[in-house]
Amino acid sequence: MKYKIPAAILALIVLVLIVGQLTDFTAFAVGAPSGPLLSPELWEQIGQAVGTTLWSYRVIDVFVQVTLLLAAVVGASAMFRSMTKEE
Repeated sequence: MKYKIPAAILALIVLVLIVGQLTDFTAFAVGAPSGPLLSPELWEQIGQAVGTTLWSYRVIDVFVQVTLLLAAVVGASAMFRSMTKEE
């Protein structure tokens, strides 16, 4: 495993991003729901609350981008690796 150190560094960076973005230093006043979110009549408000929560944390967006970038790199490296016959 020759990529142990870069993998550990990448894991540490992702961990720091997740912890840094999920740490909330306010008194939870901004994120408190203003009404009942489970009522079937309020599906639009539920969707807005989910969308606001999902896209208010930058780490979620960055995590999706890192996952897509990693998949692209793995796919590109799989195309260019050398094929050897083992006899």
